[in-house]
Amino acid sequence: MEEDVNNPPRGYADWKENLAYIFNWQVMKILSVLYGGITSKYKQFAERAQPFVDGGRGYFKINLYPIGFKDTSHTRWHDNFSTITGFQSKADYLAWCSAFRFPRMRKWAEQAAPKLILCLGKTYIKEFQSAFYDEGSELTHEVIDDRDLFWGVNSQGSVVAVIPFMVNRNGLVKNASIQRFGERISQLLTSQNTRTQQSCAGV
Repeated sequence: MEEDVNNPPRGYADWKENLAYIFNWQVMKILSVLYGGITSKYKQFAERAQPFVDGGRGYFKINLYPIGFKDTSHTRWHDNFSTITGFQSKADYLAWCSAFRFPRMRKWAEQAAPKLILCLGKTYIKEFQSAFYDEGSELTHEVIDDRDLFWGVNSQGSVVAVIPFMVNRNGLVKNASIQRFGERISQLLTSQNTRTQQSCAGV
């Protein structure tokens, strides 16, 4: 919180630093599958594609909430956060994010119109919908290996997929399950690409 962020970092220094974090290497597994690979080859994918690395292209990572906490407990909100942000409680901070940050994120998603918006953590599905999906629209629900996949295509043509968090025991952690999730999302991307091409051909 005390660091100068006038020139924020643009990514990790290299792909090895990227893989120093368990969250990232789990994400590399599913991204590898999305591009026709397998989970066990995630290191090769990370080196070749350079996701989240300074100078890399095609990938962007963002948190719903800008302040990181070890868990979701409201007791993590200390007086120094109130002093810095002006919010007296974590509830006030969350409410502000819902009212102002999520609509701004929705604008970013509209402008960039990425092929895929991959959201991790199904307990935040409503927040993900607010930030990336269309108001009043529901996501399709599927179950793969006893894990939930929610997905839809927003008005910009982006596939929005919400999957379980990938670093806790009740989440999406098994390589076989990650492989199946990645293959299913890849199918969704292929279907959306086909629909887009057909739409363009019909113009």
